[in-house]
Amino acid sequence: MLTEKIHPLESDMLELFAQKGREGQSDRPQPYNANGLKVRRIMQIIRDLARNSVEEIRILDVACGEGVFAIETALRGVQLHAIDARTERMDNGKQFAERLGLTNLEFEKNDVRQVSLKSHGQYDIIFFLGILYHLDVPDSFHILENLYTMCRQFIIIDSHISLSPEDEVHYKDEIYKGVWHREHRNSDSASVRKNKQLSSIDNTFSFWFTKDSLVTLLGDVGFTSVFECQAPLEPSKPGDRITLVACKGSPVKISTYPWVNKKTEDEIQAALKTGRPSTGGVKQQVKSIINKALRPLGFRIIGL
Repeated sequence: MLTEKIHPLESDMLELFAQKGREGQSDRPQPYNANGLKVRRIMQIIRDLARNSVEEIRILDVACGEGVFAIETALRGVQLHAIDARTERMDNGKQFAERLGLTNLEFEKNDVRQVSLKSHGQYDIIFFLGILYHLDVPDSFHILENLYTMCRQFIIIDSHISLSPEDEVHYKDEIYKGVWHREHRNSDSASVRKNKQLSSIDNTFSFWFTKDSLVTLLGDVGFTSVFECQAPLEPSKPGDRITLVACKGSPVKISTYPWVNKKTEDEIQAALKTGRPSTGGVKQQVKSIINKALRPLGFRIIGL
């Protein structure tokens, strides 16, 4: 459980954090200092849901920016590793962490597309805040699969979403809906793209999933339950941005309605449409068992 430890910060730190979410966001800047409400929400989620003590929690902060979420969490005693593909903002956070004596927080320059179980190991909790909507497909699919294998308890996702299913993408025989969003001009050079600190590191377009498709994708990746956080409140949060918590656990088995057991979500939907949910034969049970074993590896049997 996280506990409140109020550490007075120096004025330059407070001013930098107060500007987060305003610079470079002329289309819809958030009110001054409003990012504090985002930090409060993330800290409350950890306090309410983390299963182990502060000293045992390990957190990975993906695309940490200047590291305000990482610093706030590290001030509470958590072991934390923060990465970002750019150093311009992260260097400020690194300097602040050193001034605060946070030996339990380390920063690393790295691209999230290069982060995996093999390279970084496992963490209890993963922050995936403000990055998903800057990713292109299939990168977003591969990254979420990697983060699933790296996660022990849950991943917190804060992301813009598409409010309308204008476009669709295909991955592993599944269809996910959303909208394409431009990150850079086609003619932008690599250096120009790198210097746009509030855009993608290199991809010209990103794909914004609808909420339904994003929740479905998290289930397809292997997370057993997905929750949307509504409180603590964020009054300035735009209508196309949400906070999700995806938990990694073991699927339950139901006694009162056994027909749902050992079925994929697609199979359940098909059974509901026919109105004749079957208990499934031996082949279906074997297929489900094999797919469960293959899922962490990114594979899936379609027919058997």
